[in-house]
Amino acid sequence: MMSASTAESSLQPLVQLLGYARYVFGGLLVITAILLAWQHYGMEKVVELSGDHFPVYVEDDRSGGGASVGSLERRGQDLIVHCHISRKNEWPFCKLGFDFLKGANGLDMSRFDYMTIEGRYTGPGTSRFGLVLAEAEDGLTRLDQWQTYKINQIDALDLPPAGGTLVVPFKWFGVAQWWKDMAKPTLEHAAVNVDNVVRAEMMISGGGKEGEHVFTLHAMRLHGKLISRDAMLLGLVAAWVLCAVGWLAILTLSLRSQLRDSRAAVALLRTVNKALELEARDLAGQAHIDPLTGVLNRQGLRAALMSTSSLLADPMAVIFIDIDHFKSINDTHGHDAGDDVLRKFANVIASGIRSSDRLVRWGGEEFLIVCPMTNVYQGRILAENLRHALHQQTWPAGVQVTASFGVAQHHERDEVGVVIKYADEELYRAKQSGRDRVCAHIPADMIANAEAA
Repeated sequence: MMSASTAESSLQPLVQLLGYARYVFGGLLVITAILLAWQHYGMEKVVELSGDHFPVYVEDDRSGGGASVGSLERRGQDLIVHCHISRKNEWPFCKLGFDFLKGANGLDMSRFDYMTIEGRYTGPGTSRFGLVLAEAEDGLTRLDQWQTYKINQIDALDLPPAGGTLVVPFKWFGVAQWWKDMAKPTLEHAAVNVDNVVRAEMMISGGGKEGEHVFTLHAMRLHGKLISRDAMLLGLVAAWVLCAVGWLAILTLSLRSQLRDSRAAVALLRTVNKALELEARDLAGQAHIDPLTGVLNRQGLRAALMSTSSLLADPMAVIFIDIDHFKSINDTHGHDAGDDVLRKFANVIASGIRSSDRLVRWGGEEFLIVCPMTNVYQGRILAENLRHALHQQTWPAGVQVTASFGVAQHHERDEVGVVIKYADEELYRAKQSGRDRVCAHIPADMIANAEAA
């Protein structure tokens, strides 16, 4: 039998490793907190638009039959627009423009959060001005036809009364209605997009007051983050996983090296490995929620069936659902849009079922609903209601989402897997019959009983 001092000596390397791990993970925790705080409060990415960074021009309404006259003066880094407003036209204006076009590409502003404009206005009118971002979109815009550029705009911005900095979030922009009426874009191109901006224009009208208006632009800047929050979180999770895996690997190697020749040490190693295996199994058993949609996963359904006997109370209906043509959504609009569709799909289905029902993400674009105290006919009605509810939704990226449904009823003599198999076969039949429909498994004896009744 191994003495207490020998056992303590054998465990000493393990104790040392645990001490090192405390420092490593403590340091990683501090680094995580610092990086998250830096990402939130700092890590600013700023791009200067004014000054000498991009070509600048001034236009006025004379090209449209007006009589306003605009001119540009440079004073250091300041851009000074002199605009003599004349009300020959109903909407007189001057505009200060920035040209971002290089070859066939403009400036990607999609990774920025907001713009800042530092300026000052003097004149007989108001400091109100409009802001336009002209976007060139693949498949819609032709560079030689100005009408095809998408016009993202804000109609009314005001500089601070005594001059200063105006903060303009990109979410304030909307696509100009007159441009939609003229260009008649598809739904894909009707939303605001700023990933290929070729021009930015400040529309100065001074409230339509005739006279000399002077707009001094000190600076116009784009503001964003060097690293997005999602990318930062992904990197931190990867660092934690690598540290945990590395520490477990080092721990295992150290134990095997130190305790190879000791039977007691081998027994201890087996005990530790068994404890780790049980802990991993316990953690896996807790992972009952699908992280993307927030509904149950297969393990969650299994746990619910084992812990809640009322779920198996007959009659019980099972509804199998598959989103139609989901692969084409991913291929056309990308996996991010596909994930958005899955999240909304789960929310729509969850809002259409009872609190006693259980919604499960079976895998990919397949979902399962377990409906206690529900026969196959009631399940078919519920499935039809859900199918119609999908038609009433507005989906991400402007896609149209439908689904196919298979319904079956659990009988006391059947295993749960049997009713799921029947529902899956009905789902296959619905898809083979043209999709966007409900098919139900109704045994011959149920049909006969229904006809007799």
